[in-house]
Amino acid sequence: MLSTLKNYFFLLRLDKPIGVYLLLWPSLSAVWLASEGKPDLLIIIIFCLGSFFMRSAGVIINDYFDQNIDRKVLRTFNRPIANNSVSNKEAISLFLIIMIFSSFLLLFLNLMSFYVALFCILLISSYPLMKRFLSIPQLYLGICYSMGIFMAFAFYKEAFPLSCWLLFFGNILWVLAYDTVYALSDREDDLLINVKSSAVFFQGKEKLVLWLSYFLLITFLILIGIFNSFSLIYFFVIALNIFLILFLMITTNFEKSSDCSKFFRKNHWLGIGIFFSFVAAFI
Repeated sequence: MLSTLKNYFFLLRLDKPIGVYLLLWPSLSAVWLASEGKPDLLIIIIFCLGSFFMRSAGVIINDYFDQNIDRKVLRTFNRPIANNSVSNKEAISLFLIIMIFSSFLLLFLNLMSFYVALFCILLISSYPLMKRFLSIPQLYLGICYSMGIFMAFAFYKEAFPLSCWLLFFGNILWVLAYDTVYALSDREDDLLINVKSSAVFFQGKEKLVLWLSYFLLITFLILIGIFNSFSLIYFFVIALNIFLILFLMITTNFEKSSDCSKFFRKNHWLGIGIFFSFVAAFI
């Protein structure tokens, strides 16, 4: 029993919660923006739980579809489904259980949020297949990781104004940036087994893509502040986020896998910084 629970623990990546954080912070940023700084405590809890459930469901379905690929990649060969410590039947059963728990959260949201959630489930379930067809699957992942933004606006505004779209596209670019760096660790294996990724597609131009992605992210955040007439404290926090980006870009050796992993994890702090910029905007 303990061995089984341990396998499930690693299948859900509970030892690596960074994925939950990277999904959560944009969603909470949207909650603050859509609610104009007055979010309901229940909605905050729902989005926190939803981020955990969706990330958990996502890694299960990803590992299920990618098990044959994972066995050929040094970083992933020992994942529970790939090493057969969790069976396909167990994985799908756990996936369905998590989706059932997730559906209960929708009872507290409105009809528009429900429709967005259904589309989100479709995106998450199909993402692993995109690695076979899309040259830059990180863009598809970016859409998956940005759906919480639409859910927040669907609940609070029942509409998707310009600020929503700016935050949405900015977040996609942010995901493209940090997940491209994450993919650098696997690029040699991906080339050997013909798996598509932004690290392969942009080979030789990675830094240019990163700089451009972060530049556009900050530009969209500034535009949100201008269009909503936010106070100077919002722009001050955005300026701090710019310094964080510069620090990450300058201090990272993108030729080292360990540095790439650290860069990926440290984007969690950028997510916190962006979230606090929206908190500050409504103080």
